Amino acid sequence: MPIIKALSMAQNVANLLANRKVWRVHSIFTNGFNLECEEERIFIGTAKNGRLPFAIQLTHNDVSALIAQIQINEVFQFDAGILFHPNFQIKLVGIEQYICKREKADIHPSPLSLTTEKKTGLDISISEWLMQPKTHDLAKAIKSTDAVFIEQTLRYFIGRGNGLTPSGDDMLVGILLIGKVSVPFKAVLTKLIETEILTTDISLTYLKYALQDEFSELLIALYKAFQTGAETKKIIEQIYQSGHTSGIDTIAGVALAIEEEISMGKRVVIALGGNAILQPNQEATFENQLKNVEDSCAKIAEITEAGHKVIVTHGNGPQVGNILRQNEEAKEYVPALPIDACSAESQGFIGYMMEQSLKNELARKKIPTNVITLLTQTEVSASDPAFQSPSKPIGVFYTREEAVELSAEKGWEMAEDAGRGYRRVVPSPQPQKIHGVEAIKQLVATDTVVISTGGGGIPVVQNEEGDLKGVEAVIDKDRSALRLSEQVEADVFMILTDVSNVYLHFGEPNQQKLEGVPVKEAKEYMTEGHFADGSMGPKMEAAIAFAESGKEAIICSLDAAVEALAGRAGTRIMPEKSTVNA
Repeated sequence: MPIIKALSMAQNVANLLANRKVWRVHSIFTNGFNLECEEERIFIGTAKNGRLPFAIQLTHNDVSALIAQIQINEVFQFDAGILFHPNFQIKLVGIEQYICKREKADIHPSPLSLTTEKKTGLDISISEWLMQPKTHDLAKAIKSTDAVFIEQTLRYFIGRGNGLTPSGDDMLVGILLIGKVSVPFKAVLTKLIETEILTTDISLTYLKYALQDEFSELLIALYKAFQTGAETKKIIEQIYQSGHTSGIDTIAGVALAIEEEISMGKRVVIALGGNAILQPNQEATFENQLKNVEDSCAKIAEITEAGHKVIVTHGNGPQVGNILRQNEEAKEYVPALPIDACSAESQGFIGYMMEQSLKNELARKKIPTNVITLLTQTEVSASDPAFQSPSKPIGVFYTREEAVELSAEKGWEMAEDAGRGYRRVVPSPQPQKIHGVEAIKQLVATDTVVISTGGGGIPVVQNEEGDLKGVEAVIDKDRSALRLSEQVEADVFMILTDVSNVYLHFGEPNQQKLEGVPVKEAKEYMTEGHFADGSMGPKMEAAIAFAESGKEAIICSLDAAVEALAGRAGTRIMPEKSTVNA
C-alpha cells in the first residue's frame, strides 16, 4: 500500500485529528479534497491558493494520484499519525505544523490598488457591487451596534451566489480580514452560522475560521502588505485565481471594508480650551456661555463635515468655581455639595449646551450625525502623591483672615494665588482610567459625536471592595484628554486653544512659530523651559506623550482646526522633520 508523506499541516488539523478518528470524503476538486467529521472539515491538497488554517498540504503529483482513487463518502481512519484509506496512507508524523493567524495592526492600504472591473460571482464587477444599495447597507452594518439591522443585512449576503463558497460568504471573509467590524456585527454573524443552515458546509468552515482571525496565507500576506505599505498588486492577482470567483469576491469584501474605513476619516479627540465656553473677563451668564458654545460647535461641525469621527472634551474651571461660590453663598439654606458632585453638575450643564448646539448645527448642515453627552468618571489612585500635597486652586478668592478661618473650620488647605487673594487648593492626581470608553468607541463607530470627560472627569477612587467613590480633587483636563485619546485609540489628539500655534520665546522679539515638530525636538524645548506651567506647558506635555505612541498631536486655534487636520495649520507634534518659522 503506497505511503505518502504530507508536506505540512495546520495546527488546527492536528487538534482535530487528535479528537476525531473517523472522517469521510465530503467533496473533491482538481487540487484536493475535503474530509468531514461531524461539523468539522479538513482540506487535503496543494497550496495553490495559499495554505489554509484547516488544511494538509501534499505535492501536486500526490494530489493528482489520490483524487483518482477516492470517491465521495469513502472513509479515512486516523491512527498513530497516519490517515488510512483502503488504497493508500497519508503520513503526518514529523511534518511542519503552521498557524494561519492574522494579528491585528494598523494598516494603510491604498484604495487605488483595489479598484477593479473584475466580475464577481454576482455577475457584476467589484466597482458596480460597491455601488449597490444592499452593499451600502452592508457597509453600515460593519460598524453598527443595531443587532436587528445587522442580522437583516447579513441574512441577505450569507449564502448568496453559487458554488461551494457562495459570493456573499467570500465577501464577508474579505471584510473580516480587515477586521474593523463592531462587536455586535461579529456576534450576530457567529450566531447565524452556528445556529442556522444558511449556506454550504465548506463556506461555513471559512467563515468560522475567519471569525477567529484565521485566513489563508495569501490573505494574511495581503493584510501584512497593507500594514507595511508594500506593493499588493501581485498578491491580489494571486488571490483572484482562487476558485471560480472566490478570490474576486473576497477582494470585493476587502475593498468594501477598506472604503468604509477610509471614508470614516480620522478618529479625533478634541480638547476645547476655556475660551470655548467663557471668554476672559466675560460675565458668566448662561446666555454668554451658550453663545460661546454655539460658536465653538459651528467649528466642530466643520470637522465632522470633513468626515472625521469626533470625541469632544472640555474644561470646566470657571463653571465649577461658580458652583462652589453658590454653595458658599447659600450654605445657610442649602447643604454644600462636595467637589466631585460639583464637577458632575458642571459636566451636565456644559454637555447640555454643547449637545444642543452641535445637534442644531449638524441639522442645519444636513449631516446625519447624532450627538450624545456622557457623564464621565475618571479613576485616580488613592495613593497618588497629590493627595499629600494639594496644589490646584479652586473657587473664589478670600482675604487672609477668611482663609485662616476656613482652614480652621473646614480643614481646607488655603494658599495665596498670584497676589489676588487666598483660594482653596485641592489635590490634582494623575488620571489612571476613563470609565465608559467601550461605550464611547461603539457610539463613535455609529456616526455619533461624543462629549465626554468634561473638566478632566469626575474624580473617583476604587476601594478595597472594588467600589468606586468620589474624592475631593480636580484632575487636569489636558492629562485626562490625553488618557481619553489613548483609551479610545484616537488617530489624532487635538488641543484647541486661543492661539494659532505654539511659539518659542513667546511674546519676545525673537518669537518663533512651531509647525511640524518631532517628539525628540519638542521634549528638548520643554526641558529648555519654553512653555509656562500654567498655560502651554501642560498642553505640550500631553501632546508629546500622545505623539510618542507614533500618532499625531495638534495644538491650534479653534478656527484653524479643519486646516490643521489636513496638515496645513497649527503646531503638530509628530515623528517627522520639523518646521520652525520666524
